[in-house]
Amino acid sequence: MQIDVAFTPSEVQALANKVCVVIDVVRATSSLTVILSKRPKKVLLTTTIQKATKIASQQTVHPLLCGERSGVAPTGFNYGNSPVEYFSAPLADKEIIFTSSNGTRAIADLLIAPNVYLGCFLNASAVVKKAYETASAKAMDVLFVCAGREEKFAVDDAYCAGYLVSKLISLIPAENEFSLADGAQAALAICGYYRDDRRLFEMSGAGKAVLNIGLADDLTFLLQKDLLDCVPELIQKNIPEPEYGFSVVV
Repeated sequence: MQIDVAFTPSEVQALANKVCVVIDVVRATSSLTVILSKRPKKVLLTTTIQKATKIASQQTVHPLLCGERSGVAPTGFNYGNSPVEYFSAPLADKEIIFTSSNGTRAIADLLIAPNVYLGCFLNASAVVKKAYETASAKAMDVLFVCAGREEKFAVDDAYCAGYLVSKLISLIPAENEFSLADGAQAALAICGYYRDDRRLFEMSGAGKAVLNIGLADDLTFLLQKDLLDCVPELIQKNIPEPEYGFSVVV
């Protein structure tokens, strides 16, 4: 098994033999983990506001429109992209359409991958366990894909990726062989270098944007480790729907 990290979706290649874990820790994959833990009826991700509103208008029962642009909910949306807000929101049995600036685009880029999960600190242990079990059963590699920010490197995603890589390594029995590609080694180095995760996130581009819109509590919340057992999983054709499944329309 090879473990690697792509710091932006544009780095991803040769997906056929990879179990992918997408990371947009501030805030899409954190928010989506909370959303799916609330047991909604259906979650659909889109890459644009226009597509989200069009799909919603075609439904008999209007779904909840959720997500953000420039950090805040677009006009007419029910919710933004705050994991704190979703944690107390009544989402059970609701149909949800979600779009975000970076996270949904990164997820959409991986549609041809055989297994796609969403990772963050909130579900760290659960998602690496799921990724490891899937990769082991199918003799595949594990790739952590950082959403980045505006298609560029984002230190918050890289730090989270390094943390998840370290968690994954701790699961592998001593007798089992694995290798760390350059991206995974770099992510581990980044995670090991920064000792104050809160300070790092406050200094990151995504963290500053969250602070600027007055949602500092989101950073406090999403830095919690293993708060949830939920592992959001992309629904694949001809495979039984997973427990926390979501779909994507590009």
